[in-house]
Amino acid sequence: MKNRYILILAAIALLCGCEKHQEVFFDTPFVRIEDANGKTTMDIDHKLDNVLTEIRVVVSASSNYFQEPITVEYEVIAGEGIKEGVDFRIQSSHRSPLTFEPGNYTLPIRVIWYKAADFDPAKDNTLTLRLTGTSVPEMTLGVPGPGKKRSEFIYKQL
Repeated sequence: MKNRYILILAAIALLCGCEKHQEVFFDTPFVRIEDANGKTTMDIDHKLDNVLTEIRVVVSASSNYFQEPITVEYEVIAGEGIKEGVDFRIQSSHRSPLTFEPGNYTLPIRVIWYKAADFDPAKDNTLTLRLTGTSVPEMTLGVPGPGKKRSEFIYKQL
C-alpha cells in the first residue's frame, strides 16, 4: 500500500514538472584551435628529432552558416629562438587557409619538430598558431565570450 502512494506521488510530481518550455538555441558560429584533449598549449623537448605533433581546428556552425565551404585562416608566430625549416615545419597540406567542406567540422594542423642543435633557453622558444579570420564574417574566433579562449595554440620548446 505504501509503495502505491509513493508511485502515485511520483507520477503527480512528474506530471506537474512537465510544462512546455520554449527551446533556446545558441547559434553563434565559432572556430577554435586545440589538441585532442582540449588543451591550448604543448611542451616540446628540443632534444627530440622528427617528432610529429597534431592539433585540430574545429568549426562549430549550424546548417544556417554551413551550406558552402568555410575557410579558416591562421598565422604562425615563431619566437626569436626557433626558425621554420630548422626547428619545425608545418606540413604543407595543413597550411593556412584550411577549407572545411559542409559536414566536415574538424581539420588537423601537423607540425614536425626537429632537434634544436643551437637551443638557447634564454630566448623565446614558442610557436604560436593564432586564428585570424574566416570566410563567414559573423564567425567568432575562439569560443564565444570575452576571453576569446581557444583562439590560439602555443607550443613551447624546452
